[in-house]
This record gives sequence, C-alpha cells and structure tokens, in this order.
Amino acid sequence: MPRYAAIDIGSNSVRMQAAEVVPGSPARILASERQVTRLGESVFRTGAISREALDLVCGVLSRMAGIYQGLNVVGVRAVATSAVRDARNQEEFLERASQALSTRVEVISGQEEARLIHLGVQARWPHNRHRILIVDIGGGSAELILGEHGRLAEAFSKPLGAVRLTEAFLKHDPPEPADLHRMNEYIREKLAAALRSFGTAPWDGAVATSATALAVVSAVNRVPRSKRDGADRLRATSGQVRRFYEEVSRRDLSGRRKMMGIGPRRAEIIVAGAAVLLEVLRSFRLSSFYF
Repeated sequence: MPRYAAIDIGSNSVRMQAAEVVPGSPARILASERQVTRLGESVFRTGAISREALDLVCGVLSRMAGIYQGLNVVGVRAVATSAVRDARNQEEFLERASQALSTRVEVISGQEEARLIHLGVQARWPHNRHRILIVDIGGGSAELILGEHGRLAEAFSKPLGAVRLTEAFLKHDPPEPADLHRMNEYIREKLAAALRSFGTAPWDGAVATSATALAVVSAVNRVPRSKRDGADRLRATSGQVRRFYEEVSRRDLSGRRKMMGIGPRRAEIIVAGAAVLLEVLRSFRLSSFYF
C-alpha cells in the first residue's frame, strides 16, 4: 500500500506524520513526531524569523525527514502557516526548510489551513448530519470553521494564536488583570466577523482540534500528560473551561507547570490559548466542546 508523509510547520511546533493508505480503512500511522520550536516568537516580536529559530526548525525538519525517508514514502506535503505567512524573511526560510526536507515547503493561506483541519475532523470523527463549529487554536492563528452536513460551509482565520497573544499582551507573570482585559477585548473584536457570518442557528456541537484544546480538556478531566495522546472524544463544559482559565490566569509559570495535563512548555502559553477557547464558547453560546 502507498505511504505518504505530511509536515506541518506551525508557529509553536513542527509536526510530522507518515501513514500507509489502506482503501476503505483509516490510514495506518507509521510514524508521528512533534517538536516545540516557537518559530512565531521572533516573528510576532520583530517581524522576522530569528537566526536561532531558523536553525532550530531546520534541524528538526532534517531529523523528521530521516524518519519518513526510511519508510519509503511515495509522496510528501510540507506546509508552513501563520508565522511564516507573516515573516519578512519568508523566502530565506522556505529555501532552507526545503533543503532540510529535500522537498518543497509551501506557505498555505488561512483558508487552506481551515480546509485541511476540516478534512482531518471528518476523517477522524465524521459529522455528516450535524451543524458543528470547529476551532483550532494554533501558535499564530485560530481557525473557526462552520461544518454543515459533512461539508465546510464557511471558515475564518484570525490572528488569535496562543504564542502571538502571549507576546502581544502578557508581559507579566502571573498576568495582570489589565493585560488580561486588553487581550480579551482584542479576542472578542477578532471573533466578531465570524460570529456575524455564522448566524444564530443552533449548534449541534463543537470540536476543538489544537494542542491548546487537548491541554484544557486533559486538565479538566484529570488526564495526566503522559496519557494525553490517548485522549479521544473527551468533553469539557463551558463552566469547566471558565474555571480552568480563571485558575491558570492567577498562577505564575511555576504554578501552571504543576497543573495536570498541561506540560512545561504549554504552560508558557496556556493562558492566552484558554482565553480564546473560552471566548469562542461564550460568543457562540456553546455549552461544551469535544476534543
């Protein structure tokens, strides 16, 4: 059976999966790797990918390429998202990243990112008779997707990533109330267009797909970080997310790192990520989300 690899160069982490495609069955995962790189930190601070971030990401990509090349894949797709879309040294990054992978890296739009997220949800958990909201909170952007009867009806990509918001608003540890207020006002402002466009018809449910959502749903369900990868179709209510956000907002980084389900690196950006997730639930009047 043919084997393929996919690489997602995000603003917070780089992910790679290699899989064997079996007709009529779910793809069989052969290898899966994820490495936090914080590519977006320097972009959101200075407008360019730093030399350190460029070297780190290219080293990660080279290692991942060695893994999937050893599996004899017949096709590879490598995409870069929000941070690379914004970087003024985008061309330099793409040239070096493509060399590291020995395949072309493409920058995709927010709309293409949303399309791929929707395809992933449909492949893993089809919603062919429902009206659902899909939200993905990455490092640089958040994608909001209206899914109706299994198709992508409409999508928005907004600059609401957890790394981007942390860099822009959260300068103190623990965050100061005034900074949280400004961040939440900004989140509400950026969600307004999607809220107007998606309309007021009731939702059948919500699915969140990001590592931020995984950390939140793991924390409220008391799932240890060591068992997070097995989390599937776990539910978090809006009340649980609100209480979680209030708690992480009060704690400093050391305190956040001690919370179950989050992890030491996610703790650095979880306040901003949870704020987006909570505001999505509030704005769209959702009682809960599933991961």
